[in-house]
Amino acid sequence: MMERRWTALIFGLVAGLAGEARADSGGPLTIALPDGLSPRTVGYYLAQDKGYFDAAGVHVAFTNAGATAPSTVLAKGQADVAVDLMPIALNHREAGDNVVQIAQIFRKAGMELVCRPTVDRPSSLKNHVVGVYFGGLESSFYAWMSALSLNPFGGPGSVTVLRQNFGIEAFQRSQTDCATTFTYRAPLDFVGAGLKLQDMNVYRYDDAGVGTLEDGLYVRAGDLADPARVTQFASFLAGVTKGWRFAHNNPKAAFDLIHADPAFANADAAALRQAIDAVDALVAPDSGPIGKLDRNAYNQTVNLLLTAAPDPVLIKAPAGAVTDAVWKAMK
Repeated sequence: MMERRWTALIFGLVAGLAGEARADSGGPLTIALPDGLSPRTVGYYLAQDKGYFDAAGVHVAFTNAGATAPSTVLAKGQADVAVDLMPIALNHREAGDNVVQIAQIFRKAGMELVCRPTVDRPSSLKNHVVGVYFGGLESSFYAWMSALSLNPFGGPGSVTVLRQNFGIEAFQRSQTDCATTFTYRAPLDFVGAGLKLQDMNVYRYDDAGVGTLEDGLYVRAGDLADPARVTQFASFLAGVTKGWRFAHNNPKAAFDLIHADPAFANADAAALRQAIDAVDALVAPDSGPIGKLDRNAYNQTVNLLLTAAPDPVLIKAPAGAVTDAVWKAMK
Protein backbone atom coordinates (compact mmCIF):
# COMPACT_ATOMS: atom_id res chain seq x y z
CA MET A 1 0.00 0.00 0.00
CA MET A 2 2.72 2.45 0.98
CA GLU A 3 4.64 1.68 -2.19
CA ARG A 4 1.66 2.68 -4.34
CA ARG A 5 1.12 5.83 -2.23
CA TRP A 6 4.75 6.87 -2.72
CA THR A 7 4.47 6.12 -6.44
CA ALA A 8 1.40 8.35 -6.70
CA LEU A 9 3.21 11.12 -4.80
CA ILE A 10 6.29 10.94 -7.03
CA PHE A 11 4.19 10.98 -10.19
CA GLY A 12 2.25 13.95 -8.79
CA LEU A 13 5.44 15.92 -8.17
CA VAL A 14 6.67 15.16 -11.67
CA ALA A 15 3.35 16.30 -13.12
CA GLY A 16 3.53 19.50 -11.11
CA LEU A 17 6.94 20.29 -12.61
CA ALA A 18 5.72 19.69 -16.14
CA GLY A 19 4.79 23.36 -16.57
CA GLU A 20 2.90 24.06 -19.76
CA ALA A 21 4.04 20.81 -21.36
CA ARG A 22 1.22 18.56 -22.51
CA ALA A 23 0.84 15.31 -20.58
CA ASP A 24 2.37 12.36 -22.41
CA SER A 25 -0.41 10.21 -23.91
CA GLY A 26 1.98 7.26 -24.01
CA GLY A 27 2.74 7.41 -20.28
CA PRO A 28 0.57 7.37 -17.20
CA LEU A 29 -2.63 9.37 -17.13
CA THR A 30 -2.13 12.44 -14.97
CA ILE A 31 -5.25 13.21 -12.95
CA ALA A 32 -5.79 16.73 -11.57
CA LEU A 33 -7.63 16.39 -8.26
CA PRO A 34 -9.18 19.27 -6.28
CA ASP A 35 -7.53 17.96 -3.10
CA GLY A 36 -4.87 15.51 -2.12
CA LEU A 37 -6.03 12.44 -0.25
CA SER A 38 -9.26 13.45 1.53
CA PRO A 39 -12.85 12.27 1.96
CA ARG A 40 -13.66 13.99 -1.34
CA THR A 41 -11.01 12.05 -3.27
CA VAL A 42 -10.63 8.79 -1.35
CA GLY A 43 -12.31 6.69 -4.04
CA TYR A 44 -9.54 7.55 -6.51
CA TYR A 45 -6.82 6.71 -4.00
CA LEU A 46 -8.50 3.44 -3.07
CA ALA A 47 -8.66 2.50 -6.75
CA GLN A 48 -4.90 3.10 -6.91
CA ASP A 49 -4.24 1.34 -3.61
CA LYS A 50 -6.28 -1.75 -4.53
CA GLY A 51 -4.72 -2.11 -7.96
CA TYR A 52 -7.90 -1.40 -9.91
CA PHE A 53 -6.13 0.88 -12.37
CA ASP A 54 -3.39 -1.68 -12.95
CA ALA A 55 -6.01 -4.37 -13.49
CA ALA A 56 -7.73 -2.15 -16.07
CA GLY A 57 -4.41 -1.67 -17.88
CA VAL A 58 -3.89 2.01 -17.15
CA HIS A 59 -1.18 3.72 -15.11
CA VAL A 60 -2.35 6.74 -13.11
CA ALA A 61 -0.56 9.64 -11.43
CA PHE A 62 -2.38 12.11 -9.19
CA THR A 63 -1.58 15.80 -8.93
CA ASN A 64 -3.24 18.19 -6.48
CA ALA A 65 -4.51 21.27 -8.33
CA GLY A 66 -4.34 23.26 -5.10
CA ALA A 67 -5.71 26.80 -5.46
CA THR A 68 -6.06 26.34 -9.23
CA ALA A 69 -9.24 24.79 -10.61
CA PRO A 70 -8.48 21.25 -11.86
CA SER A 71 -10.16 22.04 -15.19
CA THR A 72 -7.67 24.89 -15.67
CA VAL A 73 -4.78 22.48 -15.03
CA LEU A 74 -6.34 20.21 -17.65
CA ALA A 75 -6.79 22.97 -20.22
CA LYS A 76 -3.15 24.01 -19.81
CA GLY A 77 -2.03 20.50 -20.73
CA GLN A 78 -0.69 19.71 -17.27
CA ALA A 79 -3.11 16.81 -16.78
CA ASP A 80 -5.08 14.37 -18.90
CA VAL A 81 -8.19 14.19 -16.72
CA ALA A 82 -9.60 16.66 -14.20
CA VAL A 83 -12.01 16.16 -11.32
CA ASP A 84 -14.00 19.37 -11.01
CA LEU A 85 -17.37 20.85 -10.15
CA MET A 86 -19.58 21.28 -13.21
CA PRO A 87 -20.30 25.04 -12.82
CA ILE A 88 -16.57 25.77 -12.69
CA ALA A 89 -15.78 23.51 -15.64
CA LEU A 90 -18.60 24.95 -17.79
CA ASN A 91 -17.54 28.48 -16.89
CA HIS A 92 -14.01 27.73 -18.06
CA ARG A 93 -15.34 26.04 -21.19
CA GLU A 94 -17.28 29.14 -22.18
CA ALA A 95 -14.13 31.19 -21.60
CA GLY A 96 -12.33 29.08 -24.21
CA ASP A 97 -11.04 26.01 -22.37
CA ASN A 98 -12.49 23.24 -24.53
CA VAL A 99 -13.03 20.67 -21.80
CA VAL A 100 -15.67 17.94 -22.01
CA GLN A 101 -17.26 15.92 -19.25
CA ILE A 102 -16.94 12.13 -19.60
CA ALA A 103 -18.48 11.00 -16.28
CA GLN A 104 -20.41 12.39 -13.31
CA ILE A 105 -19.09 10.95 -10.05
CA PHE A 106 -21.17 12.87 -7.49
CA ARG A 107 -24.81 12.04 -8.18
CA LYS A 108 -26.06 14.62 -5.66
CA ALA A 109 -25.04 18.14 -4.71
CA GLY A 110 -23.33 18.60 -1.35
CA MET A 111 -23.24 22.39 -1.21
CA GLU A 112 -25.08 23.83 1.78
CA LEU A 113 -25.48 26.83 4.06
CA VAL A 114 -24.52 26.43 7.71
CA CYS A 115 -26.15 29.21 9.75
CA ARG A 116 -26.14 30.41 13.32
CA PRO A 117 -29.19 29.51 15.43
CA THR A 118 -30.71 32.96 14.83
CA VAL A 119 -31.35 31.94 11.20
CA ASP A 120 -34.05 29.42 12.02
CA ARG A 121 -35.23 28.97 8.42
CA PRO A 122 -33.97 30.10 4.99
CA SER A 123 -36.58 32.85 4.76
CA SER A 124 -35.00 34.38 7.90
CA LEU A 125 -31.86 35.32 5.96
CA LYS A 126 -33.15 38.89 5.54
CA ASN A 127 -30.84 41.36 7.29
CA HIS A 128 -28.13 38.71 7.68
CA VAL A 129 -24.69 38.35 6.08
CA VAL A 130 -24.09 35.20 4.06
CA GLY A 131 -20.75 33.88 2.84
CA VAL A 132 -21.14 32.77 -0.78
CA TYR A 133 -18.83 30.92 -3.15
CA PHE A 134 -18.21 32.66 -6.47
CA GLY A 135 -16.16 31.68 -9.53
CA GLY A 136 -19.16 29.88 -11.06
CA LEU A 137 -20.78 28.55 -7.88
CA GLU A 138 -22.93 31.56 -7.02
CA SER A 139 -25.90 30.71 -9.25
CA SER A 140 -27.51 28.31 -6.76
CA PHE A 141 -27.51 30.98 -4.06
CA TYR A 142 -29.11 33.63 -6.27
CA ALA A 143 -31.73 31.16 -7.50
CA TRP A 144 -32.55 30.30 -3.91
CA MET A 145 -32.90 33.94 -2.87
CA SER A 146 -35.15 34.58 -5.86
CA ALA A 147 -37.37 31.66 -4.88
CA LEU A 148 -37.61 33.10 -1.35
CA SER A 149 -38.32 36.62 -2.72
CA LEU A 150 -35.26 37.92 -0.88
CA ASN A 151 -33.08 40.73 -2.21
CA PRO A 152 -29.43 39.53 -2.20
CA PHE A 153 -27.92 42.88 -3.19
CA GLY A 154 -27.49 44.52 0.22
CA GLY A 155 -29.21 47.37 2.01
CA PRO A 156 -31.99 47.43 4.63
CA GLY A 157 -34.27 44.43 4.54
CA SER A 158 -31.98 42.47 2.21
CA VAL A 159 -29.39 39.71 2.37
CA THR A 160 -25.79 40.92 2.40
CA VAL A 161 -23.39 38.75 0.41
CA LEU A 162 -19.75 38.28 1.40
CA ARG A 163 -17.49 36.56 -1.10
CA GLN A 164 -16.14 33.50 0.67
CA ASN A 165 -13.27 31.12 0.01
CA PHE A 166 -13.55 27.39 0.66
CA GLY A 167 -12.86 27.83 4.37
CA ILE A 168 -15.08 29.14 7.17
CA GLU A 169 -12.71 31.78 8.54
CA ALA A 170 -15.16 34.64 8.00
CA PHE A 171 -17.86 32.71 9.87
CA GLN A 172 -15.42 31.91 12.66
CA ARG A 173 -14.60 35.61 12.97
CA SER A 174 -18.36 36.40 13.15
CA GLN A 175 -18.21 38.36 9.89
CA THR A 176 -21.04 36.24 8.48
CA ASP A 177 -24.17 34.66 9.90
CA CYS A 178 -24.09 31.78 7.40
CA ALA A 179 -21.22 30.03 5.66
CA THR A 180 -21.36 28.20 2.38
CA THR A 181 -19.74 24.81 2.63
CA PHE A 182 -20.13 21.21 1.50
CA THR A 183 -21.52 18.27 3.43
CA TYR A 184 -18.08 16.64 3.42
CA ARG A 185 -16.16 19.78 4.46
CA ALA A 186 -18.39 21.03 7.26
CA PRO A 187 -17.70 18.31 9.87
CA LEU A 188 -13.93 18.75 9.74
CA ASP A 189 -13.94 22.52 9.24
CA PHE A 190 -16.25 23.20 12.17
CA VAL A 191 -14.55 20.88 14.63
CA GLY A 192 -11.22 22.36 13.53
CA ALA A 193 -12.56 25.84 14.28
CA GLY A 194 -13.79 24.78 17.71
CA LEU A 195 -17.43 25.20 16.68
CA LYS A 196 -20.20 22.66 17.20
CA LEU A 197 -21.85 21.85 13.89
CA GLN A 198 -24.78 20.25 15.72
CA ASP A 199 -25.62 23.65 17.23
CA MET A 200 -26.02 25.22 13.78
CA ASN A 201 -28.88 25.18 11.28
CA VAL A 202 -27.96 23.47 8.03
CA TYR A 203 -29.77 24.09 4.73
CA ARG A 204 -28.98 22.02 1.65
CA TYR A 205 -29.13 23.56 -1.81
CA ASP A 206 -30.38 20.23 -3.16
CA ASP A 207 -33.28 20.25 -0.71
CA ALA A 208 -34.25 23.71 -1.98
CA GLY A 209 -34.25 22.42 -5.57
CA VAL A 210 -31.35 24.62 -6.65
CA GLY A 211 -28.44 22.19 -6.50
CA THR A 212 -25.90 22.05 -9.33
CA LEU A 213 -23.81 19.05 -10.33
CA GLU A 214 -20.49 18.81 -8.57
CA ASP A 215 -17.52 16.45 -9.04
CA GLY A 216 -17.23 14.90 -12.48
CA LEU A 217 -14.43 13.81 -14.81
CA TYR A 218 -13.30 16.14 -17.60
CA VAL A 219 -10.90 15.75 -20.54
CA ARG A 220 -9.81 17.93 -23.44
CA ALA A 221 -12.16 17.71 -26.42
CA GLY A 222 -9.32 17.02 -28.85
CA ASP A 223 -8.31 13.86 -26.96
CA LEU A 224 -11.71 12.31 -27.60
CA ALA A 225 -10.93 12.18 -31.32
CA ASP A 226 -8.21 9.58 -30.61
CA PRO A 227 -9.66 6.07 -30.10
CA ALA A 228 -6.61 5.04 -28.08
CA ARG A 229 -7.17 7.91 -25.67
CA VAL A 230 -10.86 7.05 -25.31
CA THR A 231 -9.87 3.49 -24.44
CA GLN A 232 -7.39 4.82 -21.88
CA PHE A 233 -10.04 7.08 -20.34
CA ALA A 234 -12.50 4.17 -20.25
CA SER A 235 -9.96 2.04 -18.39
CA PHE A 236 -9.46 4.85 -15.90
CA LEU A 237 -13.21 5.24 -15.41
CA ALA A 238 -13.56 1.50 -14.83
CA GLY A 239 -10.99 1.71 -12.04
CA VAL A 240 -12.64 4.81 -10.58
CA THR A 241 -16.06 3.16 -10.34
CA LYS A 242 -14.52 0.19 -8.52
CA GLY A 243 -12.65 2.51 -6.16
CA TRP A 244 -15.79 4.37 -5.14
CA ARG A 245 -17.72 1.11 -4.85
CA PHE A 246 -15.00 -0.23 -2.56
CA ALA A 247 -15.19 2.94 -0.44
CA HIS A 248 -18.95 2.44 -0.15
CA ASN A 249 -18.64 -1.19 0.90
CA ASN A 250 -15.61 -0.62 3.15
CA PRO A 251 -15.90 2.75 4.93
CA LYS A 252 -13.35 1.65 7.53
CA ALA A 253 -10.76 1.10 4.79
CA ALA A 254 -11.49 4.61 3.50
CA PHE A 255 -11.12 5.99 7.02
CA ASP A 256 -7.88 4.10 7.68
CA LEU A 257 -6.31 5.26 4.41
CA ILE A 258 -7.10 8.91 5.08
CA HIS A 259 -6.30 8.82 8.79
CA ALA A 260 -2.87 7.34 8.04
CA ASP A 261 -2.01 10.41 5.98
CA PRO A 262 -0.04 13.04 7.97
CA ALA A 263 -2.55 15.74 6.99
CA PHE A 264 -5.33 13.85 8.80
CA ALA A 265 -3.36 12.06 11.51
CA ASN A 266 -4.72 14.39 14.18
CA ALA A 267 -8.18 14.83 12.67
CA ASP A 268 -11.19 14.28 14.89
CA ALA A 269 -12.16 10.66 14.20
CA ALA A 270 -15.91 11.19 14.45
CA ALA A 271 -15.80 14.22 12.13
CA LEU A 272 -13.67 12.33 9.62
CA ARG A 273 -16.11 9.43 9.56
CA GLN A 274 -18.97 11.88 9.11
CA ALA A 275 -17.15 13.49 6.17
CA ILE A 276 -16.52 10.10 4.53
CA ASP A 277 -20.18 9.17 4.95
CA ALA A 278 -21.21 12.50 3.42
CA VAL A 279 -19.16 11.84 0.28
CA ASP A 280 -20.58 8.34 0.00
CA ALA A 281 -24.08 9.85 0.11
CA LEU A 282 -23.16 12.12 -2.81
CA VAL A 283 -21.72 9.29 -4.92
CA ALA A 284 -24.80 7.21 -3.94
CA PRO A 285 -23.54 3.94 -5.47
CA ASP A 286 -26.79 2.11 -4.73
CA SER A 287 -28.90 4.66 -6.61
CA GLY A 288 -27.53 3.81 -10.05
CA PRO A 289 -24.32 3.32 -12.03
CA ILE A 290 -21.39 5.32 -10.67
CA GLY A 291 -20.31 7.92 -13.21
CA LYS A 292 -23.45 7.99 -15.36
CA LEU A 293 -24.71 11.51 -16.00
CA ASP A 294 -28.33 12.33 -15.12
CA ARG A 295 -29.48 14.52 -18.00
CA ASN A 296 -32.22 16.16 -15.93
CA ALA A 297 -29.65 17.22 -13.32
CA TYR A 298 -27.40 18.46 -16.13
CA ASN A 299 -30.23 20.52 -17.64
CA GLN A 300 -31.04 22.03 -14.24
CA THR A 301 -27.39 22.95 -13.72
CA VAL A 302 -27.14 24.65 -17.11
CA ASN A 303 -30.41 26.50 -16.61
CA LEU A 304 -29.28 27.86 -13.24
CA LEU A 305 -25.95 28.96 -14.68
CA LEU A 306 -27.76 30.78 -17.49
CA THR A 307 -30.41 32.54 -15.45
CA ALA A 308 -29.78 32.61 -11.70
CA ALA A 309 -27.25 35.35 -11.08
CA PRO A 310 -27.06 39.10 -11.71
CA ASP A 311 -24.02 38.32 -13.86
CA PRO A 312 -24.84 34.85 -15.27
CA VAL A 313 -22.08 32.26 -15.22
CA LEU A 314 -23.01 31.20 -18.75
CA ILE A 315 -24.06 33.47 -21.62
CA LYS A 316 -25.32 30.67 -23.84
CA ALA A 317 -26.16 27.01 -23.41
CA PRO A 318 -23.06 24.87 -23.97
CA ALA A 319 -22.99 22.53 -26.96
CA GLY A 320 -20.98 19.31 -26.84
CA ALA A 321 -20.00 19.87 -23.20
CA VAL A 322 -20.74 16.28 -22.16
CA THR A 323 -20.28 12.92 -23.86
CA ASP A 324 -21.10 9.30 -23.11
CA ALA A 325 -18.43 7.99 -25.49
CA VAL A 326 -16.10 6.99 -22.65
CA TRP A 327 -18.95 5.47 -20.68
CA LYS A 328 -19.93 3.32 -23.69
CA ALA A 329 -16.29 2.32 -24.25
CA MET A 330 -16.08 1.18 -20.63
CA LYS A 331 -19.16 -1.00 -21.03
